[in-house]
Amino acid sequence: MSKQNILTGLISFIPLSYILGNFILNLNVVIIILAGFFLYNKGERLKINIVDKLMIFAFSYIILTGLWNTTESYFFGYTQNKDLTIINKSLLFLRYIFLYFAIRLITYKEQINYKFLFYSFGLLSLFVSIDIIFQFFNGKDLFGFTSPFTNKLTGPFHTEAIAGGFIQKFSFFLFFGFMLLVKINDTKIKILILTLLFFVTILSIILSGNRMSLILFIFGTSLVFLNTKILRKYILHILATISLMVAILFSINEPVKNYYNGFYKASKSILSVYSNKLLGSDLDIPYETKHTYLHEFESGFSTWQLNRYIGGGLKSFRYNCPKRKIEAINVRTTCNIHPHNYYLEILTDLGVIGLVLFLSIIIMSIIKSFSALKNEKIKYILSPFFYVFIAEVFPIRASGSFFTTNNATVIFLLLAIIISLSYKTKKNN
Repeated sequence: MSKQNILTGLISFIPLSYILGNFILNLNVVIIILAGFFLYNKGERLKINIVDKLMIFAFSYIILTGLWNTTESYFFGYTQNKDLTIINKSLLFLRYIFLYFAIRLITYKEQINYKFLFYSFGLLSLFVSIDIIFQFFNGKDLFGFTSPFTNKLTGPFHTEAIAGGFIQKFSFFLFFGFMLLVKINDTKIKILILTLLFFVTILSIILSGNRMSLILFIFGTSLVFLNTKILRKYILHILATISLMVAILFSINEPVKNYYNGFYKASKSILSVYSNKLLGSDLDIPYETKHTYLHEFESGFSTWQLNRYIGGGLKSFRYNCPKRKIEAINVRTTCNIHPHNYYLEILTDLGVIGLVLFLSIIIMSIIKSFSALKNEKIKYILSPFFYVFIAEVFPIRASGSFFTTNNATVIFLLLAIIISLSYKTKKNN
């Protein structure tokens, strides 16, 4: 087996690692890091660019703020329970900069078989989609799992309601893999199959109950249509077909329809509150009718105000949130483990300095990648990584924790590949 096949296999195994659980995913991350060290020891090198330097600086800052906050709480008695949680979490998070540079080196040295990678990511996404649909109609998925949630289906993830997010992330490789790798001369048949794949994907995300994943999927596919000439010609045909199918689903399934109507009303309520705040109005909504995510965002913002510049340290939200000053009578007093938004979480844990660092990395990556998409030789390989990354870092969204294994693995995988492809394209040009 060639070195390229082994390295491609390790990266291709990431989606399956998600399904098998955090232990397997972390083990896969460690093996990829070791593979990167192996390449480095064999004399393989890459040229460090500005994004790489910012990444090194950002992770160094994570360690520094972890040390500062740990020292402050441990030695000066600002908390009753003295432990090393923050610095330990900060040190463990270092694995993602090693993952980033390992995949950077693997990609830069052209050790990825993108055909195999696209098939692996795409077909596993399709499998999870089919499994969710099967669970909807049969009560159990293909493995015999039942969902423990009322309005959400979990499929192969069993007790975790993350199937929609998984499909939203990896389905783009299914579409681009089909367009690039499947040889069908009849364009109408190819578009028909592509429409079917879109419908299966959207249907499974809807049934999964992960409503934000549906919004992000629609947002990402809209960008794909706008920037892909092959699809732009058939956009009305595909959208009309999918809209009709989704409308039929909502008309025959009242619980699904009500569940998404609730999401629409909650989103409208959240937008109304923040538009009032932006306009300087004091209008707010009563505590009883305020959506959970409004409470999360407000608690995140008020927690950030405790440590504006350097934050409270990685994973510190759960400790610092109860300390925040509460003045309004309609603000929730209890706290979650994170504020359910990437940027609010970075603010609370790493402060303004940390947010500026990560925003710089994200913005520079998007600019470089968007420029590289103009190159026809690399466009269709780079595209799925780019569009999934755009959806992943979309600021106006509710999300899981930025610093968890599932989310961090995808984010730094995407960053490593789009930066490697973008800078290598620039060099070749």
